[in-house]
Amino acid sequence: MKAAAIIVAAGSGKRFGGATPKQFLKLNGKPVFLWSVEAFASLKVFKQIIVVAPKQYIIFVKSYLHSPLLTLRSAVAEGGKERFDSVRNGLQAVGKDIDFIAVHDAARPLINKRDILAVLNKAAKCGAAIAAEKTKDTIKIVKDGFVKTTLDRSVLWNVQTPQIFEASLLKKAYSKKIPANITDDSMLIEKSGVKSAVVETKFPNFKITTAQDLKLAELIL
Repeated sequence: MKAAAIIVAAGSGKRFGGATPKQFLKLNGKPVFLWSVEAFASLKVFKQIIVVAPKQYIIFVKSYLHSPLLTLRSAVAEGGKERFDSVRNGLQAVGKDIDFIAVHDAARPLINKRDILAVLNKAAKCGAAIAAEKTKDTIKIVKDGFVKTTLDRSVLWNVQTPQIFEASLLKKAYSKKIPANITDDSMLIEKSGVKSAVVETKFPNFKITTAQDLKLAELIL
């Protein structure tokens, strides 16, 4: 089996604030995106690590990909206007001999290689698999400032990344026009009639969105 990982690091990080996108800030001495890159690169099954970054940060990203672990396996693609444009650009760099493709948010630097392998193994059995955690909070649908209904927490999951798919399946999904209401890759795959298996993550894997998230990630690491 040969796999490739697309690390999506092309976001502007507007909610985080500041001049530098959060994925390029330092986290315990390394840029946030590099933690994810090294997690995937530590697994021999991943033959390609493709980082998708804004044009103005491509040189910056390349400057961190010179270690023996990364030199022959890494590549950098230019980000697009929207996230799906960025993933599509990353797909252009994936080799024809790749069997499975993982898409991972660079803003999730705590991803653990055991969780990556768990999702990959599930994808190998089912064709599509996603990392997720069970929802801990009660979720309500609110309309006009009032609770309309309360959802059944027992069937709700918070979806994370990586999301891993058979290469041909993901490439086919991205060869078509992306509907405006799609919010993640697994939803795009669902539109093609394929269900994604859910793998519960065993380690912290939250997305850095605020300065508080960055501080928490520092403490955990």
